[in-house]
Amino acid sequence: MRRMTVLLAGIILLTGCGNSTGIGSDAASAYQGTLSASRGAEQEHKDLAALRAATEKFHKIEVAAQAGWNEQVPPGCFTSPDGSMGYHFRNLSKVGTLNPTEPQFVMYEPQKDGSMRLVGVEFIALGSPTDTPPILFGKSFQWNPTFGIWALHVWAWRENPSGLYANWNPKVSCQYATNIVAMAHH
Repeated sequence: MRRMTVLLAGIILLTGCGNSTGIGSDAASAYQGTLSASRGAEQEHKDLAALRAATEKFHKIEVAAQAGWNEQVPPGCFTSPDGSMGYHFRNLSKVGTLNPTEPQFVMYEPQKDGSMRLVGVEFIALGSPTDTPPILFGKSFQWNPTFGIWALHVWAWRENPSGLYANWNPKVSCQYATNIVAMAHH
């Protein structure tokens, strides 16, 4: 994807210099931006589809546990005035990698019957707040000062009126959790 964008930018830049395209430099920049944005959106949709395909089997929490997402870190169901996240289960072998199909965490909402519902995933990256934010799905990670990490939530399995990549989901609840972690932000 990056090579295509760079190649396209180079072609537009070279052809724009002689103005043989009939597109002025401002129009060429806008044209390039439109192409990059549409290709970016197309890649985002492909990456989201791949993420859902890779995590679909984790609707059964025992399958996620067997696959390595078996450590609840930190313990408790995360909630805030902006919504909840649920329980986070980490796969330690994924920490330090950024792959759209291998999140570091899977997130579950506790249900009334004691079961857990897969609602989303969280990607994390180690670093410092002065680092350039990592990017996945065309979205920049957000610095989390509480845990000292870069984080990106993806609500792949539960609609979120706050947005697909928002930190908190008002449709997720910790109502049936046995251990609640109330936070101002994450």
